[in-house]
Amino acid sequence: MSTVSDRSSPDRSEPLLSVRGLTKRYGSGGAAIDGVTFSAVAGEILGIIGPNGAGKTTLLEAVAGLLPVNSGDVFWRGEPLHASRRRTVLFYLPDGVRPYQDQSAAQVVSFVGRVFRRSDADITWTVEALGLQPVLRQRVHAL
Repeated sequence: MSTVSDRSSPDRSEPLLSVRGLTKRYGSGGAAIDGVTFSAVAGEILGIIGPNGAGKTTLLEAVAGLLPVNSGDVFWRGEPLHASRRRTVLFYLPDGVRPYQDQSAAQVVSFVGRVFRRSDADITWTVEALGLQPVLRQRVHAL
């Protein structure tokens, strides 16, 4: 049985992350996001594209558990992932946080890991899982 904290090699055919029917409304106005559903499998690169004000940031903050939603669910490896536990599984870095251009990727990864109180083992595992070793020495401006 797989748990949220399980770090074994994922099955690339089953979604790691699934979002179903996520809706966020502000006040009595329309929905910022309305019934968003998607999933992502291991190794997949997923892009969220849209004009300013389309709800991209709202969606990411809702999935990460930083913003409460009106309805919908988030699943990790097929198991419900409640908002209070998402910070242990997911990582969200808002676009307004920008590292210094002359820092190495390793410095940025280390800094962000410390900000989110991740152990060295967690950081090492993440670097390996994402295949970041080849770029760790590169400067941010070169990526």
